[in-house]
Amino acid sequence: MLIDFSFSNFRSFRDEQAFSMSSSDTKLPPSTVTAVYGANASGKSNFLKAMGSMATLVRLSYSQGSQISGVPREPFLLSDFQNGQGEPSMFLAEFVAADGQKYNYWFTFDSQKILSESLSVYKKLNGRLSTRSTKLFERGEDQTNIDFGNAFGPSGLLQQTMNNRPNALVLSAAAAAGIPSIQTVFDFFMPDNYFYGEASQSQMEMNYVAQQLEQHTKFSKNLTKLLRYADFGINNVRAVPVNFNSISDSFSQFKKQMHESIGADEEKLDQLLGQNPKQIQLQFEHTGANGIKRQFIQGQESQGTIGAMSFFSVALRQLSHQSVTLVDEIDTSLHPTLVKELVSLFVDPETNPHGSQLIFTTHDTTLINASGDSNRLLKGDQIWFVEKGQDGASEIYPATDMKLRSKENIGKNYMNGVYGAVPRPTFHSLFAQIINGEDGEEDESGSSVSGEDTHE
Repeated sequence: MLIDFSFSNFRSFRDEQAFSMSSSDTKLPPSTVTAVYGANASGKSNFLKAMGSMATLVRLSYSQGSQISGVPREPFLLSDFQNGQGEPSMFLAEFVAADGQKYNYWFTFDSQKILSESLSVYKKLNGRLSTRSTKLFERGEDQTNIDFGNAFGPSGLLQQTMNNRPNALVLSAAAAAGIPSIQTVFDFFMPDNYFYGEASQSQMEMNYVAQQLEQHTKFSKNLTKLLRYADFGINNVRAVPVNFNSISDSFSQFKKQMHESIGADEEKLDQLLGQNPKQIQLQFEHTGANGIKRQFIQGQESQGTIGAMSFFSVALRQLSHQSVTLVDEIDTSLHPTLVKELVSLFVDPETNPHGSQLIFTTHDTTLINASGDSNRLLKGDQIWFVEKGQDGASEIYPATDMKLRSKENIGKNYMNGVYGAVPRPTFHSLFAQIINGEDGEEDESGSSVSGEDTHE
């Protein structure tokens, strides 16, 4: 379970940002849901990408790197330093892993190497987490001197390995070496436990669904039940093989183009790619008038149906165990009522018995457009805003910074610009001038249509 996440010098974020899932009521556990709002191009997606990038570096920095491969990163590029290379980037996460212990893990890096890295644990003693941390390892820029704590275990061979891999994380290398003390930390960042997805790109999830349907798993049967219950007019869904050539002439055209452009042997291409390459596709069954049943392939279904099915699949998988799920633009192609229903799965302990967490970006204000406490799906400490300044740098901040009143209609006030993080509609008058062929100068002041200044 994620508690805190901090980062700096990543994409549109220049300065250090601090995000937390902690509840404003310190007696309560970390929140299971957080919604992130902001204008287009404000940096909402970049915030989730930062969280996803930390996990990717943990998983792959050792296994897919080499001694000279450097460190993949995307620094803030509008700084005084050329190409943003002057300042290091940083990621930090504090979380409770599957073993019930709390960990604090962070690292800094540039484009060539890991500059510093630290992992500490708050051990669970007599059913309670210790208030004092125990060091597992700490690494400075001097790559030859990694300070391994007594709780880490054997470290001699790992120290030698890191001498040759300054661009790899100690955590990644330790996991590859099978060090038991860090395994639950590494597992926390694995895709099954720490999932990042974009709602607008559901094909990868659909591939997973097709595999499950083809194997007739319990997961696929439950997913089919959910799809029927959602009232999309679908009776059944299955995975069926399809001949690539029966869909289009793309395969034969590809062979012809390869033969004409580089002289490729079409017979050898058949042997390499298969004369009848096959794929698995989803097939949906609908019932029409007089009980007539018709089959539709995935391309014939609406984006709303595919989007809902994709999220059903993610939620069904992620709610089955404690996990962190990051979804960018959750409201893509989905009706607000369905978005609310899907988010509520993570809010309600009955459907979320393991305390799985959902962090998502959205423009859907119906989730926060309520007055009073009883009608709220999300509380103030579960709402964050992202805003980009005039210097091009993004900032993320919680709604609670706005000193919310208990019965405040957060959604209405947000749309009125009370909290910032909304578009500034300065282009309307310019559009009118362009359409009417008028000459006009751009307003250098950047004035905008402002909303109300008071909280409601």
